[in-house]
This record gives sequence, C-alpha cells and structure tokens, in this order.
Amino acid sequence: MKKKNRKKSLNPIKGTSSAFLLSVLIHAGLAALAGVIIVINIKPKTPPDFVAPPPVEMPKMPRQKLKMPVKNPSKPKASKKITAIIDHVSLSALAFQDLPLGGIGPGQGDGVEGIDQIEVPPMDEVSLTGRNESNGHDLQGTYYDVKRNRNGSYNGMGETDRATREAREDNADYYDIATRFLANWDTSVFSKYYRSPKKKYATCIMVPSMNSSVAPTAFGEDPGSGRYWFIHYTGKIVYPRDITFRFWGVGDGFIAVRVGGKDVFADAWWSERKYFGNMWQPGNLSARKSKTYFLGYNTSMEVGDWITLKAGIPQKIEIIMGDQGGLCALMLLVEVKGVKYPKNEQGGPILPVFKLSPLSHDMIDLIYKDLAENECCLTNGPVFNDFTDL
Repeated sequence: MKKKNRKKSLNPIKGTSSAFLLSVLIHAGLAALAGVIIVINIKPKTPPDFVAPPPVEMPKMPRQKLKMPVKNPSKPKASKKITAIIDHVSLSALAFQDLPLGGIGPGQGDGVEGIDQIEVPPMDEVSLTGRNESNGHDLQGTYYDVKRNRNGSYNGMGETDRATREAREDNADYYDIATRFLANWDTSVFSKYYRSPKKKYATCIMVPSMNSSVAPTAFGEDPGSGRYWFIHYTGKIVYPRDITFRFWGVGDGFIAVRVGGKDVFADAWWSERKYFGNMWQPGNLSARKSKTYFLGYNTSMEVGDWITLKAGIPQKIEIIMGDQGGLCALMLLVEVKGVKYPKNEQGGPILPVFKLSPLSHDMIDLIYKDLAENECCLTNGPVFNDFTDL
C-alpha cells in the first residue's frame, strides 16, 4: 500500500488537463517567434556597394568658324538732348538784386530777358572753351596750333634757337597770321597749320586770367608751352525782340568779333597791339569809356560798336581768339542799350556775360575760380537764342 502511493507522487504531470498543456506549448512557440523577429530587426542592414558606371567618351566635333552675313549696318541713333522751358519767373521774385557778389552782379532791372529759360545740359566735360557736345544754342570752336604743321610736326616757331641757345620770339610771325585772317576772316590762312579734329561748343566766351595751356588742354592736345594757338568760333545769334547792344571785353593775347559780316569788336594785350595795325578802330573812345574799367586782373576793357538785331532774325557771328603764350584772358560782356546797370567799385557798369544759353552751375563755378569779384554778372542779361520769349 505504501509502495503504490510513492509511485503516484513521482509523476505529477500525469492527470494534468490537455488544455493547460496546449496553452503552454502555444506561448512557448510565440516567445520563440518573437525572439527571432527581434534578432532580425536589430541586425543592421549593410548598404550595397557603389559601382561607378564606365566613362562615356564624347564624340569630337571639328571647329567651324561661324559666318553670318551682315547687311546694311547701322549706327545707333545719337541720344537726344532735352531742353525744358518753365513758366515765366520775374527777376524780382528771384531776388537777384540781393545775391552775394563773387563775379555775379546784382539784377539788371527791366528790359533784360533770358533768366527764365533753363537748359538741361549734356552730361559731358565742361571747360572754359566749351563742351564736347552741342546743345543747339552754342558756338562751334575749331582749334589751330600754328607752331605745328598740318601733319602735326613742329615747324620751329617759338622753339629754342640751336645756334644762340636762346628762346626764339616769334610773336611777329604769329600776329602776322592773325592779321591775314582778320583781313577777310578767311580760314584758308590756317590751311598749312595743325587743326585739331576735336570740336568744342561754347555758350559764352569767359576765360579769366590763367595759363595759356588751358586751350590745348581743353581740346585734348599736348599743352606743351601753350603758345601760338587760335580758336575760331562760328554760330548764329538771335533774339525774340528787337535789341541793340554792344560788346565789352578783353583780349590777352587777342580777341575779335564779327556779326553779320561786320567787324564790331577787337582787343589785344597792350604789347601786342603794335602787330595788328588797322585791325578794328572804334570811334569816339572817350564817350564809350574805352580802356577805362578793368575786367580780370590788370586788364582794361575795350568797348565795341552798337549792334541791332531784329526780332527773330538770326545773324551769323564769328569770334577769333588766341594767345602767344604765358597767361591769357579772353572775355566778352554785353551792354544792352537803354538798360541801367549797377556800378562796381571802379564806378563802371556790372555787365552780364555774353551767352547763347543760360550758364550751368558747373560752368559758373569754373569761371568763378579765377574771376575777379564784382566785375561782371554771370546770370542775368540777354540770352541770344531762339527760345520763345515768355
């Protein structure tokens, strides 16, 4: 009886239910499967090895020159210059009488026009001899250098004499050329001498006392000594109403003006007048105050003949000026008949500059730099062009 009970206790599984055994087997299988999945997910993936593709050879093409026929080539159109005209503004409204003077004089009073016309100048270089482009209301300037031949080579005028080692004075030869030109205002006199291909376009003639090299420098020429040159200006002047006026000015070396085919003004530095002879003889010198008042430094003004322009009728004007070297001063002012002008410290009239367009701020500043104070006016006065008189 005891033996039978001991054998029964050594076999505990016997008599267990089949459902319990099935549950244990299922859980064991699931656990084994989960372990396999975890191991698979944890194992890192090895990236595939990159293998470069074989190089591709590009076919070589022979070079060929591109030929494109061009027919009727055309140049670009020149830019247009803009001129603007504003409504009338009275001189009193602008209060020019109260402006500080530094070469600009006070207002000129009634009868003086031109202040109400504003020009938009071309964007180019500004010089005392003119600009590089025309605005339609200016004088075209041609530069001649008579110490050089037509081809540009030097002819010996003004050079050092090799025998004496002294500088040659060829002023007589220079002024002989000037007087031959002034006999008929014939430019063929300059045909054997050098002429610059560059032109300048001047709206006024105002070269205060300065080195004579100012002229060749402005025309892009080698300034050298700045000796023995001429500038010949040509153009037309016109005024919207009848006007009678005359030039005042200075010429060092010399300057001369012709209007409508008639000589109306000329002046030369005192030591050079002996070369000119009968270049131009003003009448009634005492009445016109010739050589009484100064313009610039130590240069007295000549006074020209009266000129009358009819309303709207243009007249040809020519101006020739030049210098033999050293310092030069070449300036032209205008006196309108019947207009009363303020006086300067000399007791002379503060006259406006002769101009074909209102002067730009750049030009005024350029003139100011070397202009004596209170001797002339750069803003007011007549403007000799065909703007409508507002």
